[in-house]
Amino acid sequence: MKKRGHCCKVCGEYKANEKFSGKDHAAHICKICAALPPEKHAEGMTLIRLVNLPWRLSKEQLSWLKKRMKDRRDAVRALATEQYEMRFPPRIEPDETKNDLEEDFDFYMDEETDIE
Repeated sequence: MKKRGHCCKVCGEYKANEKFSGKDHAAHICKICAALPPEKHAEGMTLIRLVNLPWRLSKEQLSWLKKRMKDRRDAVRALATEQYEMRFPPRIEPDETKNDLEEDFDFYMDEETDIE
């Protein structure tokens, strides 16, 4: 079913046409969000953009995401870091993995040899 109204670019909610005023109607910003201070307005738009990022990022989107990871706002920085780590998980060194497996193996072998 088709959604009625518009989606606000700041809060991300679908609202009826009456919830949008003149110039903000075309910009898809509801009356409540239009009344917010510019800092909150920008933060809301950035958070919505971070949530709506596609899985495969273009060079421009990747560059933008890396810049948001250094943002001064805690919420933006945390979400950007989470989005980046989902797409590019930290690499584990092969030596670390090998040592962990050996320790696990030795532990299980010790348990089996104790049981007789």
